[in-house]
Amino acid sequence: MVVGEKRGVAAAQLSAWSKVPADDQNMSLVVGAVNAYVGGLPVVAGVPEDTAWPASVTLGALMLGARLLRRRNSPNGVEALTSDVISYTARYDSDIARMLGLDGFESPAVG
Repeated sequence: MVVGEKRGVAAAQLSAWSKVPADDQNMSLVVGAVNAYVGGLPVVAGVPEDTAWPASVTLGALMLGARLLRRRNSPNGVEALTSDVISYTARYDSDIARMLGLDGFESPAVG
């Protein structure tokens, strides 16, 4: 992390990860919400303010941001609708939960 750089994810990072243009009207809203949410989680509570988040937290934040951007055009979570099948955007993603230390997830331990 460069001194003076804001910690969290940036619009350019989320744009590259999600393939949504950085100037999308919802990008700054999602980036701000993700950074505020993840910044308040216990998984980053002990990380000094001038230090970047751990890689797993940054990845989890990018995944969360991409999911929120994906849902922006689908408030009910419907991803695709055909005559035979309805596909939904998942409300819960266990990978994101593990990366961000949510839902009581505990890392494996020996002994």
